[in-house]
Amino acid sequence: MNAVLKDGLWVMSVTAMTLKDKARITLCSAVAALLVFMVAPALAQSFPPAYPRPNATKIIDNDRINALEVYWPKDQPTPLHTHTIDQFSITLRGGLLRVGTADGKWGEAHMSQLASVNFVPAGTTHREEGMSEVPQHKIMLEVKPSPPNPSAHGTSPGEGAVKVFENDRLIAWDMTWKPGARVLRPAQTLDTVTVFVDGGTIRVAGQSAPADITWTAGETVYAPHGAPARMETLTLGTPRAIIVELK
Repeated sequence: MNAVLKDGLWVMSVTAMTLKDKARITLCSAVAALLVFMVAPALAQSFPPAYPRPNATKIIDNDRINALEVYWPKDQPTPLHTHTIDQFSITLRGGLLRVGTADGKWGEAHMSQLASVNFVPAGTTHREEGMSEVPQHKIMLEVKPSPPNPSAHGTSPGEGAVKVFENDRLIAWDMTWKPGARVLRPAQTLDTVTVFVDGGTIRVAGQSAPADITWTAGETVYAPHGAPARMETLTLGTPRAIIVELK
């Protein structure tokens, strides 16, 4: 590389570079690129996991799921957080909510409805802020990692149940018990989580004597696979549940 005097200034002449100069510059560029590649991940900002945090109470913790009861009080944004495992939510009380990203921007507010569901994949980073006077209320299921089970197709939990979501991790059904209807609940082939969004009393008849079981909105029940078939009949109220089969 040569220096040339031009208009009273010394200017480096790239065109006059020797092969040795070019090789030196190429080597420096390669080292700089390698340093960026090695240092960038370390400089990347990390965020805490979604839980624990205020207004979130863990109600189930086993080898398949964490279940949490969560509220979003108005004007109390959550901190930025990263979901380290997949999450599936069931709305118990709708409300207005907005979601912000790591770059400081907020998305448009959206309204959730009773029994609406949502899946958030692991690796998602965001924050949330409730905007309703009465806080939105949900059950959040953190679905823990498990071996792939592509042959798991699930089974409808009973007549009238509507499939509302399915991916490679789970299947979700919306089921309402109707007056006078006897519902045959088939044997469970997959682990399930039942979240009641409306309460009532259901008479259960299976291998033991019939029993009336009363459920309230928000009650969440985990049941491992293998439960036998049973007959269920509504006796009081308008029970409705989101039934999640875990693949």
